[in-house]
Amino acid sequence: MAVQGHVDTMKGSYITGWAVSIPDNGNCAITITDMGGKQLAKGRASRHREDLVALGLGRTTLAYQIAVPLGTEAQLLRVFGNGEELTGSPFKTGPGLFDGLFSVEADRVTGWVTERVKGSQAPYITVRTQAGLEVARGASAFDDKPADPLFNPARFSLELDADCFGAGELLLSIHADGMFVGHAACNLELHGNLDRISPDQATGWLYAPEASKRIFELSVYRNGKLAETAPCELERTDVEAHYPDCGKPGFDIRVPYERVAADETVSLSIRFADGQRELFDGPYRFASRSAAVAAIHKVAHLAHADLPGLEAGERALLTEALKDYLAKVRGQDGVVLRKQPSSGPQSKLRMAIIVPIYRGVAVTQACIESVLTHRNPDTDQLVLINDCSPDADMGPMLAAYRQMRNVIVLDNGQNLGFVSTVNRGMALTRGTDVLLLNSDTVLHAGGLDELVRVAYAHQDVGTVTAMSNNATIFSYPCAELREASLPDVNWPELAALALRENQGLCVDVPTGHGFCMLIKREVISRIGFLDEAFGRGYGEENDFCARTAGIGYRNVAAGGVIVEHKESISFGNERASLLAQNQPRLNALYPELTPLIMQYEAEDGLRGMRWPLDCARLAQARANGTKFALVMSNALEGGTPKAIRDIEREVGYGEATRLSLSVTKSGLIELSCEAPLLCAHFNEHEAEELFTVLDSAAPELVLAHQLLGFPATVLAGLRHWLGGRRSLYWAHDFYSFCPRVTMIDAIGRFCGGADAATCGRCVKMGGAHETSVLNELTAEEHRALFGGLLEAFTHVIAPSANAAGYLGKIFPRIKIEAVPHPEAPNGVVATSRTGSDDEIVMLGAIGPHKGSKKLLEIAQRARLTHPHLHFRVIGYTNIDKALRAVGNVTITGKYEPEELPALLAEAKGRLALFLPAWPETYSYTLSELVKHGFIPLAPDIGAPADRIRSVKFGVVFPFPADAERLLALIDDIATGRVEPVAKGAAPANFFSRPEDLDKLSRIILGTGSAASAGSKKKAKRAVPATA
Repeated sequence: MAVQGHVDTMKGSYITGWAVSIPDNGNCAITITDMGGKQLAKGRASRHREDLVALGLGRTTLAYQIAVPLGTEAQLLRVFGNGEELTGSPFKTGPGLFDGLFSVEADRVTGWVTERVKGSQAPYITVRTQAGLEVARGASAFDDKPADPLFNPARFSLELDADCFGAGELLLSIHADGMFVGHAACNLELHGNLDRISPDQATGWLYAPEASKRIFELSVYRNGKLAETAPCELERTDVEAHYPDCGKPGFDIRVPYERVAADETVSLSIRFADGQRELFDGPYRFASRSAAVAAIHKVAHLAHADLPGLEAGERALLTEALKDYLAKVRGQDGVVLRKQPSSGPQSKLRMAIIVPIYRGVAVTQACIESVLTHRNPDTDQLVLINDCSPDADMGPMLAAYRQMRNVIVLDNGQNLGFVSTVNRGMALTRGTDVLLLNSDTVLHAGGLDELVRVAYAHQDVGTVTAMSNNATIFSYPCAELREASLPDVNWPELAALALRENQGLCVDVPTGHGFCMLIKREVISRIGFLDEAFGRGYGEENDFCARTAGIGYRNVAAGGVIVEHKESISFGNERASLLAQNQPRLNALYPELTPLIMQYEAEDGLRGMRWPLDCARLAQARANGTKFALVMSNALEGGTPKAIRDIEREVGYGEATRLSLSVTKSGLIELSCEAPLLCAHFNEHEAEELFTVLDSAAPELVLAHQLLGFPATVLAGLRHWLGGRRSLYWAHDFYSFCPRVTMIDAIGRFCGGADAATCGRCVKMGGAHETSVLNELTAEEHRALFGGLLEAFTHVIAPSANAAGYLGKIFPRIKIEAVPHPEAPNGVVATSRTGSDDEIVMLGAIGPHKGSKKLLEIAQRARLTHPHLHFRVIGYTNIDKALRAVGNVTITGKYEPEELPALLAEAKGRLALFLPAWPETYSYTLSELVKHGFIPLAPDIGAPADRIRSVKFGVVFPFPADAERLLALIDDIATGRVEPVAKGAAPANFFSRPEDLDKLSRIILGTGSAASAGSKKKAKRAVPATA
């Protein structure tokens, strides 16, 4: 038969607790023995205790109170119920072990204590707040004639210091002869008003409802020195009208006159006598009109003193603001400022770590254990606040921490939400730096010390936020990559690495993040707590940090601290609704804040903090045997991404892991990798840092596919960095010598590769490609930059002989190899498609460079001369409206790749028209169409014409296209006068041949065939499908 029960405490010589057998068949027999098994006492669990109703057993007579003989030495006692040892046993007795019961009545702490020893002496009692401040002290005394000789407690009743009034919720700890005994809680109200304050006088009143007759004594400090002390004992009939029992609550304190210079300010502070807390929103700072004007002049002078970090625009705004404020000050007698930084005594605590708790028992316990492991229990107070958790096991789990040193466990009577729960903790820990910590976080070694180090390395720092795996802009590997784990390194190791590499490093941020944010006490004293208008949460830390910045403090991120974060475990699915609710309020208060945060995220303002971690991880991967291949491209759509995929599939990089270097749409250079997972960003001025990170990976193979969008600093640095590496440049376009990329000039003509002077005039007239960032270079400088860079590559490749010819014309000293893209003929039809010649198909995004204007001309002419003809654009154009208006053009619109086969199958025609205005270097659109059996018609320019001519599948017509002659060609094909497909020609011949793959493999890997490239298997050749 099971027994439940507990050994609770002692009352004098009595051991108390409760026990019950399951099922309940009567009162349990209690026996108490020493550790050797000798029985010392016995009894039954039959006493009534009201709190035991919670057990739900139908009765409350389950408690025991059994006297045991106490000695003068420490002893362990064992307690059994029906022979089973109870929870809490063995039980300690001996000197220095106290029990007691306490309460706060009015302004006094009242209670009793007993010591678990024979012949004890009445102890000296001290009472401390949760911040460790002593607020009551005095002797205890035994009853002269105790009613029970086995229970003769030492009783006490001690007056609380005045600082306890108006301090909010206090959790008092009672100590007997310096030993902790237990807690008592209070929240003593204080009402009052400061009617007048000046450098030489302070008048007002104070009233405490719980101690209405108490006469408070106030001290006034002037410029940090005690100037006067006086009691609150003046009659105030106006106050008495509201508080009839207030006695004499008024004060009128005259501060002795002290001469100060006309341009000096005066600080005034009001505290309780011998107290530490500022009253009436102090300290105050007074400035006469002369002193205020002098101070403004001094700040204005500093604005022009070439201070670091103050740019011309900021200087102009500051002086303009000062000018307006100066006019305001001159119109009044002086300035009175409240909530100024205090010079009073500081808390003995280094910080209070506030953890609001709602759900997730396991993750919460992991958070708590991490704090206990890495905090200093002497200086770091842990405040755990259970916000009415729905998890049944949360309360019992938290209860285990109640007796730990400098740990406070609070329970909200109802669910208050994150903001109000944090504010309860901040009110409880007034005067102390506060660390807001989500319950779904895990701290690591050295993190708390580093947060404090960063906070106090700079006087103007107000908040410090840690880095994390999952915390918006504070995330690592980057803001977009929020990972629960990284395969190559665990979070404690990464946290240690961050601390080693980034110790002391901080970067300004537009806002902090409440998952792990340290707030200086001086900031809290000046701007208050979180704004409870934000309800249950989200946006409140943004508001707090905006207010922090508004009084001149910086919000920073600490690069040396990484904290694990699950994010939103408390809010769960409620997150979206909270964001929708609070974002409008945040935008109304600070319309500049959200755009500022978005810009900061787009610029990846914390990128520099991540580089040392990236370097270390890449170096470790290399040390573990990983080899890297660097692949350069940009974020533009088109054929280049497909070419990269095809090369990887058909040839690969041997045993190397791909590192990707690209340019994002926001203009940042991005270095990314999947193993190790990283995503580093650099701006155009950080080329040196980029190549430092790349050196950590030491890639032996470099493939540059697309350099459009890369800044000159990176291109110039790349030229020197390539030395000794196997490197390939792919000419997917003509950006290397044409800033407009396509050789289509400013008036829409194909220039054929004009001389540099003509190219310069063209760019000046029509501009470079919109993605180009080399606009500061002349055409000559542009070509010189690329000429030197291409010479540094071991191989320069063009996907067609046509493209190689254009590059060779501009860069005659460079060997350019023509190697087609490695396209596998998977799913290619065996023969040409059958269909009507009355429908002509065009595929893709048809813009000016693809011939949209020419298509309009052809369609309009056909409408008049060839009314049977219809044009189907599978995709879209830049002039959809104009083309549809002709009446013989159908435009399907944008499509997803998986939709294309069905769209092509819907077409009735067999002819596919190409109208490029520039020499395309390859054309995957051509590949896609011939794969489905369409017969291409293309102008004699670029790779499409070469490919058609080589395979003899399709027709090449003169460039530039002439509408009348093209329509005549279509007539000739329809009537059989022109045979568009030669005998034996097949669509499969457009795709890669084994010899092409072998050549490409030799170039990339230095091997004889793709099959020998490391562990890569040779791709199977597809059998053409039946048409």
